[in-house]
Amino acid sequence: MRPSWKEDPKEAAIVCTVFGVTGSSTLFFVRPCLNKVGINGTMRDGPWSYRVASVFAISPIYSCLLITFGTLAGRHLFFANMGRKILARFAPPSFKEKIVCPPAAARSKKTRTMK
Repeated sequence: MRPSWKEDPKEAAIVCTVFGVTGSSTLFFVRPCLNKVGINGTMRDGPWSYRVASVFAISPIYSCLLITFGTLAGRHLFFANMGRKILARFAPPSFKEKIVCPPAAARSKKTRTMK
């Protein structure tokens, strides 16, 4: 078992680094994609079509990249659960139970029974 990121400075540094790299990478991928589709602008100056498209494009890409970078950092379980929470906010209630990474779900059940 790894120590919690709240208790261990090394874990906290890894978690913050993964979140930072994920956010920067998401913007790096989404902005050119929106420009190719013909939606140009910024979140501050608009237009509203850019703002709405940006929110709907960033959220799923962010959660997928978060799981990817978290796995590369060796923290798959933590970041798979975080990505699931992000995606579940945008999914209909009937779909929320289906958003799960099987290895993370198996490990999560295993750690719950050990406690």
